Amino acid sequence: MITATAQQSDREVTTLPELPEQAEDALFGIVRGWFIGMAVLAGLIVFVLHFSDIGVFLAAIRTADPMWLALAAACQAATYCCAAGVWWCVLRRTGNQRSLFSLLGLALVELFANQAVPTGGLSGSLMVIRGLVRRGIETPVAMTALLVAALSYYSAYLLVVIIAFILLWYVGDLSQAWLSLLTAFVAVILLLVTAVLLLTRSRGRFVPRTVSSWQPIRRTVKILSDVRIDLLKDGRVIFEAVGFQAAVFLFDAATLWCASLAVGMSLDASRVFTSFVLASVVATLSPIPLGLGSFEGTSTAMLHLLGGGSLEASLAATLILRGLTLWLPMLPGLWLIRREVKATSTERTPE
Repeated sequence: MITATAQQSDREVTTLPELPEQAEDALFGIVRGWFIGMAVLAGLIVFVLHFSDIGVFLAAIRTADPMWLALAAACQAATYCCAAGVWWCVLRRTGNQRSLFSLLGLALVELFANQAVPTGGLSGSLMVIRGLVRRGIETPVAMTALLVAALSYYSAYLLVVIIAFILLWYVGDLSQAWLSLLTAFVAVILLLVTAVLLLTRSRGRFVPRTVSSWQPIRRTVKILSDVRIDLLKDGRVIFEAVGFQAAVFLFDAATLWCASLAVGMSLDASRVFTSFVLASVVATLSPIPLGLGSFEGTSTAMLHLLGGGSLEASLAATLILRGLTLWLPMLPGLWLIRREVKATSTERTPE
């Protein structure tokens, strides 16, 4: 039984795209995104501080409350547990249960590999598939787990965005510009979900040959062709996955709330949640790599306008959030990417 399973797994793994090349592309994309995004972010900080007091800003950073900072870090750690929880619930349903702790590393791997292609995330998906297969998970199950993660992410994202815009309407700040942004966001999400579901159910049969010749599309079709449709129809799995993904957004917003309290702001949690979600929407629709600059600018402005906090404190809270969500986990994330690549390369080397 073990031999048959191993042979099946070997045949399935060989049909996947090569991971090392994708990983190197991801690492190069991340570095390139850093330089572009940091330039935009630096410009934003200079612009904001031009209209505010840099001394007040530095004081807010320097005197940040350690207790609230520690709580913010704990909220961020919880987001990785929730991300791994999406895969955990799918694997458990298929009888391939793994500990949540063993999947935490893959959560970091996917995050940092996806920085290379913010609109697609194909590199991170391929790495997670390889990582799951390397941990003894059959390829179709691993692919299904990633698809469930993607669809549940879009569903949870759409849910929290709708809630945020309802809150924005409630406080009377829902302008035509925000409605236009909401329309664009919903259109993008629905287009992505529809495309993924059509490709999955049709197994790529309806993709024009001229389009399927493009390498990213060909790889995506290959990934979706082996998905287990029965798991996509499992209401319990989908519900649990959406719950985990929604919790990620809530913990991210809680991180921003703790950061705002750390720098001396006193804001209503619902307004901080709205500020975070709106900033995320702007960053999602922005072509700027990593969302740098676009997220920080929107978050700072919304905290200042909705919460009534000072511009300096709003910027400080936003930068603390980004430090915890992006910059602080960067080194372990890159190290885990290299470890996964090295482990996969070693396994593929013929004896």
